[in-house]
Amino acid sequence: MLTSLPASLRGAAVAVLATAALTACAGPSSPPAGRTAPAQTGPPQALARDVPVLSGDYSGKLPIAAYSLTSAQSELIQSAEQKLEQTCLARYGISYSFVRQPETHTADRRYGLSSAEEASAYGYHLPPGPTVPAPPPPPGMLTVLRGEGATYHGKAVPKGGCRAEAVERVEGRYARPDISAAAAAIADGGYAQSMGQPAVVAVFRRWSSCMAASGGYHYASPMDPLDVPAFAKGRPGAREIPTAVADVACKRKTRLLPVWFGAEARIQTALIGERAGALAQLRRIHRAQVAAAKAVLKGDARR
Repeated sequence: MLTSLPASLRGAAVAVLATAALTACAGPSSPPAGRTAPAQTGPPQALARDVPVLSGDYSGKLPIAAYSLTSAQSELIQSAEQKLEQTCLARYGISYSFVRQPETHTADRRYGLSSAEEASAYGYHLPPGPTVPAPPPPPGMLTVLRGEGATYHGKAVPKGGCRAEAVERVEGRYARPDISAAAAAIADGGYAQSMGQPAVVAVFRRWSSCMAASGGYHYASPMDPLDVPAFAKGRPGAREIPTAVADVACKRKTRLLPVWFGAEARIQTALIGERAGALAQLRRIHRAQVAAAKAVLKGDARR
């Protein structure tokens, strides 16, 4: 469940998710928005044969996902930071209730479209999610929340505002950018390297041939349709949905998804072995951040 804010405040909410994603290192930055899914804990699952041809969560099954914050842990941290934000705002006489948004579940898009249902209904567009209107911010809230001024009504505002203060309390004091960067490098690097693996190159060719035979759709890579400008604007057009349906059907026919997953998983497994010490430290950081969040929610001011 995500927090809803008016449009003028969504940057603050995005900052919560961006910080959590950086620390969790849940996936590469190269795929478009919506392609990755929240990571899961547990032992790495690196074998393509263990994964269905069409899975809803390839990202969460990759080895690096075992070193990521879970969706529940990320929400816990967000809730704690929101509580701290409200406490901070109250010091300036400002009251605001953050609104929870219903969670939207979409199929994983790390390797492009993977859901025949979504392809037939929305093409390459993301399915629309339910939204709950958020109340407008009261006067002065942005100034204090974002730290847009040094003072408010004569009282000093924390550097970066209540938002930065809350993040520092729960996450920042434990953060190690170098450790997070090591995990992100495995997620990003494994993804990039996988596209050059012979098995992946070969399955791309088979998928491309299947697309051409399915309706004259000419794409060299399954990521190429996602870059078509017409497929990202407005509503799905007359050509978009048939292309998307053929895309997923050809992935199923050629087993592109498990082949690509298997190649990336093997690369990630090797990279994880090289950075085992850093990743063990990342897990300790996550435990400390989750413990800090729980303490905040329990009202322990000593944490």
